[in-house]
Amino acid sequence: MTFLFGRRALCAAVALLCAQTLSAQRVQYTINAGWRYHADGLNLAEKPANSDKAWQQVNIPHTWNASDPFDDAPSYRRGVSWYRNRLPLDSALKGKSIFLHFEGVNQVADVFVNNAFVGRHEGGYTAFTFDVTKYVKFGAAENVVAVQVDNSHNPFIAPLSVGFALYGGIYRDVWLVATDPVHFTMSDYGSSGIAVRTSLSDGFASVSLNGTLTNDARGIRRVNLVHTILDASGKVVKSGELPMEAMPGSTFRATFSVEQPRLWSPEDPYLYTLRSEIRDGDTVIDRIDTPFGIRTIAFDGDGFKLNGKKYALRGTNRHQDYAGLGSALSNDLHRKDMEIIKEMGANFVRLAHYPQDPAVLEAADRLGLFVWEEIPNVNYMTPDPRFVHNAETMMREMIRQHRNHPSVIVWGTMNEIFLWGPAAFRIGKQNDTAYMRQAQLFAQHMDSLTRAEDPTRYSTMAIHGSADYDSSGVVNHSQVLGLNLYDGWYSGTFAGFGTALDRRHARMPDRPIFVSEYGAEDDYRVNSLEPERFDFSNTWMRRYHESYLAQINARPWLAGTAIWNEFDFSQPETGGTIPYMNQKGMLTWDRKPKDVYYLYKANWNPAPMVYIASRGWAKRIGTGAKPAAQPIDVYSNQSRVELFVNGKSQGVVSPDSVKRASWNVVLKPGDNVIEAKAGAQSDRLVVQYTFVPSKLASVPFTTLGVNAGSKAQVSDETGLWIGDQQYTPGGFGFVGGTPTMFDKDLPITHTTQTPLYFTFQSGMSAYRFDVPDGSYAVTLMFAEPSAKPGERVFDVSVNGKVVVSRLDLSAKYGIARAATYTTSVTASGGAGITVNFTPIKGQAILNAIRVIRK
Repeated sequence: MTFLFGRRALCAAVALLCAQTLSAQRVQYTINAGWRYHADGLNLAEKPANSDKAWQQVNIPHTWNASDPFDDAPSYRRGVSWYRNRLPLDSALKGKSIFLHFEGVNQVADVFVNNAFVGRHEGGYTAFTFDVTKYVKFGAAENVVAVQVDNSHNPFIAPLSVGFALYGGIYRDVWLVATDPVHFTMSDYGSSGIAVRTSLSDGFASVSLNGTLTNDARGIRRVNLVHTILDASGKVVKSGELPMEAMPGSTFRATFSVEQPRLWSPEDPYLYTLRSEIRDGDTVIDRIDTPFGIRTIAFDGDGFKLNGKKYALRGTNRHQDYAGLGSALSNDLHRKDMEIIKEMGANFVRLAHYPQDPAVLEAADRLGLFVWEEIPNVNYMTPDPRFVHNAETMMREMIRQHRNHPSVIVWGTMNEIFLWGPAAFRIGKQNDTAYMRQAQLFAQHMDSLTRAEDPTRYSTMAIHGSADYDSSGVVNHSQVLGLNLYDGWYSGTFAGFGTALDRRHARMPDRPIFVSEYGAEDDYRVNSLEPERFDFSNTWMRRYHESYLAQINARPWLAGTAIWNEFDFSQPETGGTIPYMNQKGMLTWDRKPKDVYYLYKANWNPAPMVYIASRGWAKRIGTGAKPAAQPIDVYSNQSRVELFVNGKSQGVVSPDSVKRASWNVVLKPGDNVIEAKAGAQSDRLVVQYTFVPSKLASVPFTTLGVNAGSKAQVSDETGLWIGDQQYTPGGFGFVGGTPTMFDKDLPITHTTQTPLYFTFQSGMSAYRFDVPDGSYAVTLMFAEPSAKPGERVFDVSVNGKVVVSRLDLSAKYGIARAATYTTSVTASGGAGITVNFTPIKGQAILNAIRVIRK
């Protein structure tokens, strides 16, 4: 049978051919091409007579927020937009039931076909289907599909407050589905309408299934329902047939026994297929293929068991956005993300904080990655029946759409529900006892709903380090308890991580405990010989994860652990050294691996490897009487590693318990060839080292930039910036002052050199450079951290000449806006360069300074 689909003939014909081949009489194909987009609300946009020729041409997936969350304008666009498409339907489809299936629209979608309203869906992360049979036309006429999309804040739709961009748009695939009037239901919360469950006993697997078929025509129709289990090669394992009288909402059940089944696991992710067919005589009138795996899971106070044996879950979290695309990823990019996670050696991924693309779940099944999937009840809830109703719908949609995936083992009901208050900002403690009671009832209700929907998996929630969860009783309402722990980043020390775990385990020895989040942030431009908490150095991040990994290994009773996060992701309301980004990823936003990715690969992936953990520190700078020894770390899962610097062996080292081998080596100024060898494995890296003598006049001077207020050095597009130090005669540094960091949640604007503005010296009287006599350019860099206009005013002079008089950064530029001043100066008589700061009101500040010889 052949159908033609007008101006999308090639794309649709290919999709249709595949659909017919795989799904018999069910015709389904994506309608992603040829859409028009209008970036605003528009009256009567659904009317076919209203022209859309001036609208932007786009293809799905699409989001209108791919760029604006990351510019310096406040916030990003959240509001209404319109999409339209014109779809011809071949006359051969007449008499079939026609559906539109959307995999994801963020976050409210009102759908119209030929001016008729066909339905609304609330919630941005689950699929939905509308029956449009009575609204469509066939043959030469085109069908105008119009979708109003709204990603505005809505107090009754989760998420309410988010640490990630709430991208607007039709950002996942859209499908047209045509079925016989008798078909497997299309109205089961966006799911296939078929549920598969498995259990094991004495070498046999019981495969049970249930579902619903629908008869959209008048009268009863007698059909046969045929189920066939196929192995991975397509060989029939079991088959059964059931006569039925098809009526609207006819339910069915069946059970098969499979002898000596091949079990699904991360090491062997074996998939069977359930083929479900509706037959009218010898004619197949509908078919659905459902991949599934056979395995058993169990959680208890001693951890996790897979197929009856204790199994260590080690993994990560994943957000779905990508540099330049926002949330509008192709299926190939979704799959590639999962492959990156698998290559790291992980066997688990938490899909935070929302249900994700079908391609993600399919990849998890195929690759062997266990999944925690959750609905977006993040940080706060609205204690209102409308919010609860939407949360219930999201949970049912998520479970029914993804319940057949063997990879899914836990369903999450909420994340850090006490982190924020009703004013939509973070609070330290909940004082609203009424809200705490309502949150407890909500947690209890959602947990009960989750268990009722799917008793074969476990319920979970993630909490942060607040006593409110215990005092309110919220903590008691999940089978698995997730802990989000950041000791040594947001507060405390690395060791606090293990202490918090042990304290919780002692209170709840029979409770499965999962570390649902842990992480620290880095910026590859920033490194330090003396790393500090919150300095965003690659060094601190690696030390953080090395410590946590050792502490995790020492606690075998943990049910599992998940790094926060596998990839850097959008966080529009945050600052740090890369504004609007959460920088805790094992890879950057554009999927470049960081050094710490290879720490986990060395520990989790058994394939032999050796990796020099300095890609993030391939350009270094140092000062002193002579070049100081530099740390070189190597991650390897081999027993012995030998390091070579410029061809000379630095010795053989056995990696420690977290697979790290370390050397302190002296680098020469210029390029240094670093090689690591471990058996047949090797790695090579060139490290460029710049040496600044402690006596600046001892060698010809060219340039020196200083990252004021920080011990960390910065490598950016303008060169190397050395960490700050106190002035000593003959050298450089600050006179007086206190090193200070910016508020992490305050984005610094109008610069690409954010790491240099993130710290500052406060209250210094001078900055000195004892450079040789000559002509120089001095650049001073400032950003006001907090003062209101008039609260911080100071003069700046260079070698006695006033460069800036009565500088009031707040009045002139506002808070957290970068500003630079450059002046020329002559050093003479061996006096070098002195920059004086004279306070008029408050304390003077300096974020960075650079001296260049002309």
